[in-house]
Amino acid sequence: MTNLLKNKISNDKESMLAMVSHDLKNPINAGILAVKLLENKTLSPLNPYQEEILENIFTSLKYMKNLIENILDRYKFNNNAYKLNKVSVDFSIFVNSVLDRAKYIFLDKSQTLRLSNSLNNNIVEIDLLEIERVISNLLSNSCRYSPSGSEITICLFEKGENICFSIENLGAGIQNPCSVFDKFVTNNDNSKTLATGLGLYIVKEIITAHQGEVFIESEVNKFTRVTFILPRK
Repeated sequence: MTNLLKNKISNDKESMLAMVSHDLKNPINAGILAVKLLENKTLSPLNPYQEEILENIFTSLKYMKNLIENILDRYKFNNNAYKLNKVSVDFSIFVNSVLDRAKYIFLDKSQTLRLSNSLNNNIVEIDLLEIERVISNLLSNSCRYSPSGSEITICLFEKGENICFSIENLGAGIQNPCSVFDKFVTNNDNSKTLATGLGLYIVKEIITAHQGEVFIESEVNKFTRVTFILPRK
């Protein structure tokens, strides 16, 4: 098989995957809205068991939505179809709002978040949706790989003219930190947990698109710290 034919087959597969993923977004979004409607206690009171079932359904649907968005973003990156919509924002307020929306994911393992903010100038130009995806992905990973009852530390700070975000968690650590930014690489050794290995790849692509950088520091059986650095404009 020639390289040209191999590339065509690969591109066809990518296009089909992108189309199927795109078509799956609508029913999943509909399911999320339906669950939110059922959770509205003013319409119909729920017992604790029913609330737990709905929360599990909601979490699963959100996870599926995230997987689909990762696949679509990978397609965009590979086909140079990715564009940013940057706006000026107060980074401290923005991060706090993201943390507030994501706080429920730490309840099951009784984990706590600690935020340290040493920013003097909070203003930065970013794509709000994309940087929220970055932070949400990092929060999810920290939750997943941290032990129950542990503390996860987030730091906002400045480095020259750049604005920085770091998140650190205790846990098993990573033997080869740099590799986790590659496609389809996951640090997850639990065969019962689904993972695409695209999450941190997407994180890196989003930060790179912002002309920033991201890196990981880790010690096995001690900690993992992920830091991304963004130019202010």
